[in-house]
Amino acid sequence: MKSAHQIQGVTLIELLVAIVVLSIGIIVAGPGFSTIGGSSKLESQSREIQNALVFARTEAIRLNQNVLFCHSSDGLVCSAPPSSGWSGWLIRAAGASIGAEIGPVLRAQQFSDSSVTISSGSALAGAQHAMRFNSQGLIRVFGNNTPLSDSIRICIAQSALKPNLYEVRFNSGGRLRQVTQNTNGSCL
Repeated sequence: MKSAHQIQGVTLIELLVAIVVLSIGIIVAGPGFSTIGGSSKLESQSREIQNALVFARTEAIRLNQNVLFCHSSDGLVCSAPPSSGWSGWLIRAAGASIGAEIGPVLRAQQFSDSSVTISSGSALAGAQHAMRFNSQGLIRVFGNNTPLSDSIRICIAQSALKPNLYEVRFNSGGRLRQVTQNTNGSCL
């Protein structure tokens, strides 16, 4: 005679089938998770740079003086980046020359993620990787007051990530915008 309270359970075969199905799902979805992480890194880094540029412009207007946004290896003075790309940035009141900034550091950041490459556009590189915001909030080349319009590129060399390049573009009037592109895995 069967009792009304028979114990129901999962057989070993049912458990193994469930584990195999779950494993296949993880294997198929795994590459997708890495692209989500890479995209998040790019967007986060480009937003930080864009916010820093807005801050530098605002401080130049507020302080009624020239403020620099530039590459910085040490977070204290402006410097040329290594060939591998920017290692950090700095916002500080402009001095007599690049590397001779004055006053306290208003804001700085050093990059810790080596998978992200950050580089200057050609005009910014020609301007010693530094842009000067004047007291009207306009972007100029440091030494000669020439209007400066270009971009800062944030890239992950990963062909599966689309897009793998974010650009923070700026014009001499101080307007900023973010543009995304796919470079087919190359950051150069």
